[in-house]
Amino acid sequence: MLSNVYSKTYVQSSRDGFWLFRSILFDRLMPVLESAAQSDSPVDVHELNYATTMDFISCWLFGLGNDSNFIRDVETRRKYLGWHFGRSEHYFWFAEMPTLTQWLQNIGIHLCPKWVDEANGEMQAYLLQLCRCANQSMQTEIAETERAQRTRPVVYSQLADSLKASFTNPEEGEKKQVSEEIELHIASELLDHVIAGMDTSAITLTYLLWEMSQHPEHQLALRKDLGKLSPTLVLENSHTLPSARAVDALPYLQSVIMETLRLHPAIPGPQPRITPPTPTSIAGSPPLPGGVRVSAQAYSLHRNKEVYGKADEWQPKRWLYIEPGKNEEPLRWFWAFGSGGRGCIGKNFAMQGKLTPQTCQPHAAQPSSIWSGSLTNHPELKFVVAAIYSNFTTTIVDDAGIEQVDGYTGPPAGNQLKLKFTRLVSEGPEGDRRPRIYLPGDLGYVAPEDQS
Repeated sequence: MLSNVYSKTYVQSSRDGFWLFRSILFDRLMPVLESAAQSDSPVDVHELNYATTMDFISCWLFGLGNDSNFIRDVETRRKYLGWHFGRSEHYFWFAEMPTLTQWLQNIGIHLCPKWVDEANGEMQAYLLQLCRCANQSMQTEIAETERAQRTRPVVYSQLADSLKASFTNPEEGEKKQVSEEIELHIASELLDHVIAGMDTSAITLTYLLWEMSQHPEHQLALRKDLGKLSPTLVLENSHTLPSARAVDALPYLQSVIMETLRLHPAIPGPQPRITPPTPTSIAGSPPLPGGVRVSAQAYSLHRNKEVYGKADEWQPKRWLYIEPGKNEEPLRWFWAFGSGGRGCIGKNFAMQGKLTPQTCQPHAAQPSSIWSGSLTNHPELKFVVAAIYSNFTTTIVDDAGIEQVDGYTGPPAGNQLKLKFTRLVSEGPEGDRRPRIYLPGDLGYVAPEDQS
């Protein structure tokens, strides 16, 4: 019902995707970072990452113009994140013991504080309002001149059309309006998309920025690759975006993201399954009886030292030298998005490119041929990282509590990461970009070695 609107081919050809990515990057996110760089103010990127990923996923679901707009709307953002973070602390009871939790609640015993139910209700009401805005926007056509401010509610419209067909009696004819019953079904489904799409990408961005901020040499290496894009993602080119294929041809960007997903998976916790009724062997184990709960988790798989040498260290270059038929084990053990029927449906939206042995070769002659598999045209992770490091360097101001929470999801224990952003000057004769030094009142700038 929905897999096609998250598929590589759909996102790759989507004009709605182009406009929402351009708008969020250059009309919302980059101005915030530019302002912080000018004022020399630290940015809590963990909160900003949640705002950014919420804007991306809500735009894809409900359309640009009907979305959360959390990057700009700080008050609503903090209210929503307060509900989200508060309820997340009590995730165990709803996830692991839903029947017991509900049964006890029916007789007046609350394993979770009552305000958790209130927070859930507020989040549901907020999503229902976004659904209604999306439904209203479907009643009018979008002119091409409006694309920069308004896009089609891609996922909402697909789900609404499918459900209307399911709920319509053929003798009654087609229902053009979304009924209240259908509306509630849609809101329930898309709440899951919002939570999953916001959480995982935000956590990944936080740890990627944290690792990069400790390693200026990786920032420089990535920046050299980003300088090969045409057009580049510098602020002066804010009217357009480079092609997906061009971004896909940057192996260092892919490696930085892959290594972050490996060492800091947003979902490090167990993925439980129940064995079938008859005794079953799993991965060479002795036969397991039916009805037994088993699980695997990315955290453990990604720290196998026999597969990932120095597995506890962040080393993006490990992904650059995978050769076909020789050392493909790192790919086989990589499980950041799960796999099979329960794998992440939104991985093509979140990330561009599927790492295969062919994609990892750093000396491939033709960039257009080295990337295969899960291509998408305007995925959030790659474009956000590319836009940031095309325009800024980052350094750590405060990373207290950066260790990952020991749970199903793994955000920072301190729920914050403050970074300093320094603007880069225009390209030099060799394509280098250097830190920009702002003068009082932003009257101009000079490179560090040019200061008197």
